[in-house]
Amino acid sequence: MNFISASSPKINGKMPHLLCEEGDIGEIVLLPGDPGRVELFQELCEEFRIISRNREYTIGTGYYKDMKISVCSTGIGAASTEIAVAQLIGLGAKALIRIGGTGVLKKEIPCGSMIINTGAMRLGGTSTFYAPLEYPAVASVEVIDSLIEACEESHIQYYTGICASIASFYHGQGRALPYEKEYDEASQLEKYQKLNLVNLEMEAETIYTMASLQNIYAGSICSVHCNRVTDQWEVDNAKAQRRMCMLALEGAWKLNKRYIKGGKES
Repeated sequence: MNFISASSPKINGKMPHLLCEEGDIGEIVLLPGDPGRVELFQELCEEFRIISRNREYTIGTGYYKDMKISVCSTGIGAASTEIAVAQLIGLGAKALIRIGGTGVLKKEIPCGSMIINTGAMRLGGTSTFYAPLEYPAVASVEVIDSLIEACEESHIQYYTGICASIASFYHGQGRALPYEKEYDEASQLEKYQKLNLVNLEMEAETIYTMASLQNIYAGSICSVHCNRVTDQWEVDNAKAQRRMCMLALEGAWKLNKRYIKGGKES
């Protein structure tokens, strides 16, 4: 399967939405939804600079422990994530790691902890154009292993499991619309809880599915900003987001050292 075709040409050597060319990005790319989160890496990486800004896509590249790494925002949901993933793979990315915030469905999981999703329920919609729903959306064991080790070395509380990756922000995630006076939030959340899902988010299944089809490493680490069962919310999650970004960088470095550069024993 070739994501770059005559119907999606490069413009002056650059991808049409990301406005990047080969050499602009590292082999590992971190994928926040929010373009503003890309700026955080100016403090966390060396020689980090913004490569391009276009629509929901902000791309920056720098170095972490001498490893070249990039950060590319995806916007919200599957459709904009599809564009980012396709064009990053076309530019030579070998690993894609989602980073962001998430709401959890288990009352014992506290705000500020980390979720490392092993797989995703495919409710995003876009990935069905590439593989049938029977095709699983799973994270790479190599990425899971690297992120878990990063958390354990930093003594950061984390949880693993399957998320629901949903195209809808409101009803699909058990939220009332802003103009609705009545809505049964609990019934929708209970459907997900019965499936033993850990959390709700909007991008992971698109990343996992498209990456798997191209034999690209994929994974996700998100900080918990709310517990949908206990209705606890972290009003200021800046500290947790920064911690999550550092864990993603460290996990990416471990992934690069062990699996991308010369195999596990390198």
